[in-house]
Amino acid sequence: IFKDAYLPYRDPETLKLFLKTIDGFSYEHSEKLGDAYEYLLSVLGSQGGAGQFRTPRHIIDFIVDLVEPKKGDRILDPACGTSGFLISSYKRILERNTDKKLGDKLSSMEKKQLLNSIYGYDLDPNMVRLSLVNLFLHGFTEDELNVIEYDSLTSEDRWNEYFDVILANPPFMTPKGGIRPHNRFSIKSNRAEVLFVNYIMEHLTPKGRAGIVVPEGIIFQSGTAYKQLRKSLIEKYLIGVVSLPSGVFNPYSGVKTSILILDRELSQKTDKIFFGKVENDGYDLGAQRREIDKNDLPKIK
Repeated sequence: IFKDAYLPYRDPETLKLFLKTIDGFSYEHSEKLGDAYEYLLSVLGSQGGAGQFRTPRHIIDFIVDLVEPKKGDRILDPACGTSGFLISSYKRILERNTDKKLGDKLSSMEKKQLLNSIYGYDLDPNMVRLSLVNLFLHGFTEDELNVIEYDSLTSEDRWNEYFDVILANPPFMTPKGGIRPHNRFSIKSNRAEVLFVNYIMEHLTPKGRAGIVVPEGIIFQSGTAYKQLRKSLIEKYLIGVVSLPSGVFNPYSGVKTSILILDRELSQKTDKIFFGKVENDGYDLGAQRREIDKNDLPKIK
């Protein structure tokens, strides 16, 4: 995983100390090591250079709860960062198939199928590396690491692959000069957030479901592409919109966001769309995000 990686240690003594300290930890279970690694990622912030930043764990779990990935589903995050959504989905499926020990209701064949049905794309090689370690520490073996360096918006090598569940908090930052997408998108735009939502819609299977964090602009911007996107969402995909307060992504960004919940099958059976507004997500909205008593997420769920 770490070939060609850059080691920030100039001084051999520092590296020696670091390795010695790490060596002193005792972990009998890779899951615990995975949790420690996830914690490290959250403390480091691991913000990528392409405008991607970490989604808070409780928001990831909330979205995974709503979309409910199940065993047998093919799952994708097309802008996976450190793979928080993928690991949360994996854990959720194990929990749902537990009697005494985590995931003990799954046969070894089903477990293998589950590990092989989780995919992630990211265009930043460092993020891909962090993801691979994260999955590896959560029990994925070398053959089951399906996170690859791939630009979902400008490359079309994987355009013909479809998924039952897609979860994402894609980067909303459109680089200077816009994105030059290939021409297979149904909506013509050079805005990252429009293209990502369009990508996710078009890659769902007929029973596919998705949860996407989007900037508030998607909901009211008046540009042609935004209008086309909303029309298409409402006609064929959208079943819920959950508005999040500004500050959920502090300290990286104060941008106001919403979660879109898509379900191709359900959206055809009803013309209703659920709207929910989160005032409190269980943490204060300052830079430190300290835990508080008020939390609207369970009620909305």
